[in-house]
Amino acid sequence: MEKASQLFVSRVATMLAVTGAGILPGLAGAVEARATRHLFLDPAFVQQATNVSLHVNPPQQREIVIRPDKPWEQLMISFYLTVRDEEGKLRMWYICRDKANRPNVAYAESRDGIHWTKPNLGIVDYDGSKENNLVGLTSLEGVVFRDPNAPAQERYAYVTHLSVGMIRFHSPDGLHWQRDKTPLLRLGADTQNVTFWDERLGKYVLYLRGWQRGADQKLYRKVVRAEMPSLTTPLDIGPSQKSLYLWGKEKVPVIGNEFPTVFAADESDPPNSDVYNLSAQPYPPDPRWYVGFPSMFQREQRMSDGRLEVQFTGSRDGITWHRYDRRAYAPLGLADSESANMTFMGTGMVVRGDEIWQYGTGFHSRHGDKAAREKRTDGVIYRYVQRVDGFVSLDFDDAGGRCVTAPVKVDGPRLLLNVDTGALGQLRVVLLDGDGKAISGFAADDCKVLRTNSTRAEVSWTGGSDLATLKGRDVRLTFTGSRAKLYSFRFER
Repeated sequence: MEKASQLFVSRVATMLAVTGAGILPGLAGAVEARATRHLFLDPAFVQQATNVSLHVNPPQQREIVIRPDKPWEQLMISFYLTVRDEEGKLRMWYICRDKANRPNVAYAESRDGIHWTKPNLGIVDYDGSKENNLVGLTSLEGVVFRDPNAPAQERYAYVTHLSVGMIRFHSPDGLHWQRDKTPLLRLGADTQNVTFWDERLGKYVLYLRGWQRGADQKLYRKVVRAEMPSLTTPLDIGPSQKSLYLWGKEKVPVIGNEFPTVFAADESDPPNSDVYNLSAQPYPPDPRWYVGFPSMFQREQRMSDGRLEVQFTGSRDGITWHRYDRRAYAPLGLADSESANMTFMGTGMVVRGDEIWQYGTGFHSRHGDKAAREKRTDGVIYRYVQRVDGFVSLDFDDAGGRCVTAPVKVDGPRLLLNVDTGALGQLRVVLLDGDGKAISGFAADDCKVLRTNSTRAEVSWTGGSDLATLKGRDVRLTFTGSRAKLYSFRFER
């Protein structure tokens, strides 16, 4: 354990040399005003660590909320989906394929997140009838997002892959769609391409699939990132002599090194594995943070054959992504179960009190096994329930551990912890000044021991919990404890 702790500190020291003391520069005012959550998604935030470690915490897999029960879903409900929480109504766009393998984007909605309806929208003629929940999009490689800068008639956007490259579709309501005439990018990306407006940067951010050759000369998938000031002005990037025509010269080439790579399998991943998609997004309770849910693909007999599981990754800037202990976030189910061979996580998170609801797909067949899906319809959509801020925790060893954070500003009168000590654990907090000394009244002996499981456990010292005398000061926090999981902390405003 001591060796592991030393390795953790070594990694933190290396990251600190690169990123500084865990302070995020350049925040836009809107984000700055509500950026009060201190999570442990950036390992550099922990400046000293003894017998503590970062761990990914999988959510609870709850109900199957959508099954394939329509003719246009009879081959499968496919990999990707988007969920939006709009004024209490949850809206979902998901991909499906019929027996002839024709793809469509379908729509569902819910009030409680558990019971979903597939309304007859009357938009698309499917085999002679418009009584269906199809919205008219037939491309698989996009997510639905609401564009805060677009005119009302183009409020919703869907950037996806077509034969001419990456195209934006737009809609006033998320149901009736039109496409732009000019491709946004004259390159192709055949996966869940994520687009969102990043209010921290004041730009649109796109996460797209790219390809690279490994040391074994095989092609491997990766994720690249592009920033754009506008979704109506095409990028002046297109095919070149070095472009890779994965689908033949008559079709658009795929992305190689035209954009920076931000996520790819590395030497710590098993051989012959790569990343299928990232499902990156700002974290709704605090958009300073970015979270991603990559499906990691263990390829077997060929590039398209194998199994996938969802992992978790977090970031401060959307560029450098951390993978922690690489534990499965949405693991595969038992053999022969409905998630036996593949899991994917959709974009969009629903925050309800102390819970975050996520929606993802599970499959009993392997990637590329169309024959299995022709025999047995595949694909279900699960609801997952995560603790708010619960993606990654700082875990204290049974025998006791200690850590010191980077400086943070006291911007509220009370310190609240998101912590679980179980029945046998405990935690204390010390506040340090700029010289690393305990501030009078806030030392270890002054702190009342915390033994609780709470998302808002109030820290109290012998003089009470009021931090008004420290308002505006930069402090470091020392946490000491055992058998505890610390998810985040914040100063209540």
